[in-house]
This record gives sequence, C-alpha cells and structure tokens, in this order.
Amino acid sequence: MELIKSDVTVVGGGIAGICAAIAAARHGLKVSLINDRPVLGGNASSEVRVHINGSTYLGNSPSYYAREGGIVEELKLKVFHYNPFYNKKLMLSISDTVLLDMVYAEPGISLFLNTCVHETGMENDRIQWVEGLQLASERKFRFESPYFIDCSGDGIVGYQAGAHFRWGREAREEFHESLAPEVSDHYVMGDTILFQARDAGFAVPYKRPEFAYDVTKLSFFESIRKGLNHRGLPRKINGIGGLWWLEYGGHIDTIKDNEDIALELRKLVYGIWDYIKNSGEFDDVDNLILDYVCPIPGKRESRRFIGDYMLTQNDLANKPAFEDAVAVGGWAMDLHAAKGIYDEGPATAWNFVPGLYNIPFRSLYSRNIPNLLFAGRNMSATHVAFGSTRVMATCGCMGQAVGAAASLCSKYGVDPAALVHEHMPELQAMLLRDGQTIVGLRETLDPYFADGVSIRASSQRSYSNELPSEAVQLERGLCLVLPIGTNEAESVRIKIRNGSAHTETLQVKLMGGERKETYIPDYEIKSCNVEIAGGHDGWITLSLGCKKPADDKVYIVLEENPVLSVYCNEERITGAVSFHYRPEEPGKLKRFNRSICFKDLLPVQPMYDPGNVLNGYSRPHGVPNVWASDRTEGQAWLEMSFAAPRDLDEIHLVFNSRLDLEHFDGPIETLIRDYDVILTLEDNSEERVEVKGNYLTLNKHKVNARRVTRIRLLFRATHGSPYFEVFAVKLFAPSVGIEQKTNFLWKKGSV
Repeated sequence: MELIKSDVTVVGGGIAGICAAIAAARHGLKVSLINDRPVLGGNASSEVRVHINGSTYLGNSPSYYAREGGIVEELKLKVFHYNPFYNKKLMLSISDTVLLDMVYAEPGISLFLNTCVHETGMENDRIQWVEGLQLASERKFRFESPYFIDCSGDGIVGYQAGAHFRWGREAREEFHESLAPEVSDHYVMGDTILFQARDAGFAVPYKRPEFAYDVTKLSFFESIRKGLNHRGLPRKINGIGGLWWLEYGGHIDTIKDNEDIALELRKLVYGIWDYIKNSGEFDDVDNLILDYVCPIPGKRESRRFIGDYMLTQNDLANKPAFEDAVAVGGWAMDLHAAKGIYDEGPATAWNFVPGLYNIPFRSLYSRNIPNLLFAGRNMSATHVAFGSTRVMATCGCMGQAVGAAASLCSKYGVDPAALVHEHMPELQAMLLRDGQTIVGLRETLDPYFADGVSIRASSQRSYSNELPSEAVQLERGLCLVLPIGTNEAESVRIKIRNGSAHTETLQVKLMGGERKETYIPDYEIKSCNVEIAGGHDGWITLSLGCKKPADDKVYIVLEENPVLSVYCNEERITGAVSFHYRPEEPGKLKRFNRSICFKDLLPVQPMYDPGNVLNGYSRPHGVPNVWASDRTEGQAWLEMSFAAPRDLDEIHLVFNSRLDLEHFDGPIETLIRDYDVILTLEDNSEERVEVKGNYLTLNKHKVNARRVTRIRLLFRATHGSPYFEVFAVKLFAPSVGIEQKTNFLWKKGSV
C-alpha cells in the first residue's frame, strides 16, 4: 500500500470537488484529489452529459444578473473557449480535457483517477485516513491529511466516518416547509440516463434489443405520447441530448440499488428509441442513429449530511442574513417525482425561488466529525431546499468555499466550525478576492490605495437608449427597469406610436422593489394615464416624481394596449432591463428579448462613472456598478493616479461577461479581449503587461511593482461590443494579502 500525505484530501472529482481542490491548491495547500471515474466532471462529464446549470436558472432568474462568479465562472468560460459546441452536447471529450487541464495546471494537486475509496480510518472521532483502490493499476493507496472534503455525491467518506446524515423527505411540520409532504418518507429524486442521436447521412435501421421494453405496453406510454406531465417527446429528434424526465429509482435506494436502477433505465432508453425510430409517428428519423447512451446514470439525490445548520425552503424564500455566507444559489426548488417515469403526477414541480440567496458555511461541514467538510449534493439541507442547491454550478460555488476554508483551517490549526466565530471575515475576503459571489458583501479598497487616488477615463457611456429599431405592440404589459443613483427620479422619455386615428390611453404604473439583488417589483408607487393623440409617433415624457426605492430601481410598467406600440431595439444596457410584466405571476420575470428605448432621464444619472470600478462590487447590485465607455470603434482607457507613490503587488480586473446568461453559444461580446496594463513609476519609467485574446471575467496580474504613481488600463478590443465595460479594478499591496476587510451591506433579517 502506498502512503499519500497531503494538507487536505478531496474525494470526488465532479464540479464541486474540482472547485474545492483548485481553491485549496491556489491558497497554498498540498491536495490529493480522488475520483472513482476515468474522467473529471461528474454529471457534467462526457460520461453523463448534464449541463452545468446554476443560479441563473436558464436565464429566468428574478435576479437577472445571477450567474455565479469565481472558479465556476472560470471553468464555464474555459469549457466554452475550448469547446464552443459544449451546449449542443458535442465534443464533450474536449470538455473533459479542459477540466483535466485546470487540475493539472495546479502544481499543488495530485490527481488519482479510477480510484474508489473503500475504507475510512477514525481516531478520537476524527478522520485519520481513507484508503482507495485503483483497479486498473492494481495499486492501493492510503491518503492521510488533517482535513477531508467529501464531494463524492453519495457521501462515501462521511458515511464511513459515521457523519450524521438525512435520507428522504422531511415532514412538513419539522421545518415548517409548505412544499414538504405531511409525513416524512424515504423518497428521493431518481436517476436518469441520457442519450445522443445524430444524422448518419443515410438510412439506419434499428432493432430493439431483447432486454429493452416495448414502451407502448407500459403504463406511462399515453402520457409521453400525448406530452402530458412534462413528459412530451420533441418533434425534432436530430441532436436530441436525452430526456431528463426519463427518471427512475427515487422510491428505492439510489445507492444500494444502483445497478438495478441502471438496468431499468437502459431498458427504457432503448425502448423509447425503438418507439421513435419504428412507430411511424416521427418525421425525418430514418437517418438517425443512436450515437451515444451514457454508461452510467446521472444521480440526483442520496445522502445529505447534517451540519451546524440545515438550509430550508424558508431560507431560500426569505433570505435571512447569514453572517457566515460563503456561496450563492438561485435555481428553482425543482422537486422531481419520486417514482420518476412511473409516477402518475408531473415529472417535476419547479417551485419559485425569488432570486439569489446565500448559503451559510455552517451547512458545509459535519456537526459530529470535526475535520470533515463537504460540498455538492451532500450538503446540509432539507430535501425541499436541496431541490435548488443540487445543480452543479451551485455545487461548484460550495466547493470553492470549502477549499478556501480548508486553507484557513490549515493556517490556524483549527477545525471548520471555529472559522464561523473566529475567521469568517477573512474567509469571505478570500472568496470575494477570487471572484466568488456572496449577496450583500462587497470588498473595501485598502486605505493605502484609497487615500489620494483619483480616477478618470477616456469617455463614459450616457445613461440612455435612444436609437429604436422597431415598434413593438403592447399586446401584453411591458416593464422598463431603470436603476437610479440619485435620491429621486423626476421624469424620463420613451417613444410611443399610436396606430389609430383616435386618442388612446397609455396606462402607466410606477413600482418599487425591496431587494437590490433582484429585478422584482414589490409594491406600487403610483399610476397614471397618459393620453396619446391619434397618429402620434414620437417621444413622450413620463412624469415619475418618486423617491429612490430601497432596491435603487424604478419599475415603469406600460400596461396592455394593442393599439399602442413602444419603440425598442436589441441594445444591451447593463443595469437597465426590459421584461414582460405578468401581474398574474408576481415575482416571476419573463425575459423580453429587446430593450425599451428611453432618454432624458432626470435628474441626470452618471450611472457609468469610472469611479464605479473602485466601489467594491464586481457585478450589478441595485445599480450597475460598472464603468462603460462611450461607443467606440477604437481604444478606450481608465487611469488611476496616486497622490504619493504606492507599492503594488497585484492588480485584478473584472470585466462584463453578461451575467444574465446561463449558457452561451457564441463569444461573449462584452468581454474585453485585448488590453494593456501600464504602470508609471516614480522615476517616470514604465512597466507594461500586454494581454491578447482574453476570454475570462476575472484577470489577475502579479506585478510586484514599487513606487507606482499611475496605472493606465488601455483597452484595445472586445469580443464584439462597441463599449468597453469594467466592473472592478482591485489593487493589492504587498503587505495586505487576503486579510483585507469586507463590508456587510445587509440589514438583519434581509439581504
């Protein structure tokens, strides 16, 4: 047996485990990363082929700018950069390679693939070691470390160590969750095997294997044939990436019965394909071939460990101010039917979550095994809350949090629970510095740089959208959301067309919100009627006359009137959002793929001031928090000057990567591609960093410069946008490091 010693052992190479290992290694730890499969990625690998979804909720999040930051953001951008067909489920082996590349790039990580952990050693209620068997090489390993992170999904290490855990659905009364069943049970969400079809270019026959089902004889057949209960088959089959609702096993044991579940799913997959190919009910399927069937099921749920806090449905809905917040979520509470395809009810229930919420660190370590952290679908949450936290981008954020936490545990020689009371501001500062999103927190510019700094820019975008491309009928209500930086909003102009010869009434409702992280109107401020003369086609003034709402945004609702049209374009203005207004579904945001044109907002709003890059935010929060240049086909620049020379260790730049998108099928136009960092020193000499081809949101530059008097950021090209946009410029002095302070911007009881 080979002995492997490290500072932390991470078990599980899915998205959570990858992020945990990378975070720990980047903070100086020696890491053993163990994965029981031949590839990294877990459910996102080429073996299982599930998208890395998260808090953006497929672009439907009420928080709008909701995509996670940090290592998950880096991972998704790198996967797309090397495999632009990832979202079409193509070239997934390249995506596997990107994940390997990210792990191999960290010298502190030792990776052990195809290694199954089969035993855990304990002493004084602490994990001392885990043993793993690498079957293909016939090698046995014993992994020793002071801390262990279980990202294995099923929680194999915690289970063997005796960590307390939950299984199944809690009773409604236990945590006062309205979505929980009245009586607790052993049901979890089931597994799914995905498959891939493609056009072979010639007719390909298909014969159902003997073990597969004739699905026309199964109880659920009429449901899928008629498209009931979310289980409809698409009419266009070419390129199909599987059927998420082809699910089974939640009513039995998704661990012990794993192989029985896998066999049942294979019988279903090959039977469904027989129906598609041979029933005669589908067009253009003669040339289709079943190109790939995943060899293992994608598992949704099994054990959930118990930490010092269990996240609940009410936490996701009410968003309490967790002072140990370390990560975010935002996916719906997506609760799948326990019996899967054999369930008579809907395949799932997408229960609304009102935008981004925070995840506390106390839900990411064991309450009874002091040196065990965990991240992913085994976190400490009720079954209902788990319906939201289980998606992979959210799991990755947890992974980054526990990886960074392990480095602090090692630094101070303490267990994870001690961090909550003794080192939480430092952990949060580390995470924010590395791009992690935590709602309600912002970084504080070190006074060493803040004292005497001045900032200017080549230009600044005006806060308007004046060039309409089309008039859209008000067949349903539309809402224009305008962030407000002044204490009140007086008026704004929009362009309206009256398609009739008679005077028409435009009903306008002005609303406000309570939460800075969401784009949901909570209450009505006032309403008014504006008379639009027959044949009018031009700008009108809307009198707002209101104080700034708590969320810094004014919601201007244009009520339904199909005779009237409002002018729009396809411009993307960071912070200013347009969406369909649906009062019958309060709180839900339905995207409008255009932007309502507006101009002359009074008082004048310097919304894209260059000073925004030093305000501590790295994304919209209430207001956009971004510097944007004016429209240009050339270069733009930002410049910071110091009253006295400063020593500069690192500079971090955060660019606009369209955080409203869950996935992207093309280059993100707003990202800055080519730029220079130019440092002017006290003796008037210059040091320069040149970057070409950037595709990342967060860019870190180690400069180690002394006696800096000026920093100029020269931006040369984006990936297509005529505007250069920067959310944050972070400056770090040699002596500051990660201990810099964070500001908590929430009130008790709310975010």
